[in-house]
Amino acid sequence: MEKKPSHSQDRHKTQKLARILAIVVSALFAAVAVAGFSRTGDYLQLGVFLFVSIVAYFVIVFIFKGVDRLLDSVDDREH
Repeated sequence: MEKKPSHSQDRHKTQKLARILAIVVSALFAAVAVAGFSRTGDYLQLGVFLFVSIVAYFVIVFIFKGVDRLLDSVDDREH
């Protein structure tokens, strides 16, 4: 009897890609935050872009979890 992988396993190898992409996008927003703050000295702008950086990380991870679930459902239909 073949053991079916659980949904917590990375069957489609997207978890690493999701983390790398999330880190890159977050780093870009953080760089914009620091560059903007160094030009303007505006703490509000710094805070907003750092907040967007954190939110972007979680949004990308969430999107890839949805993609994983979609791929799992397609795989389940084929078997």
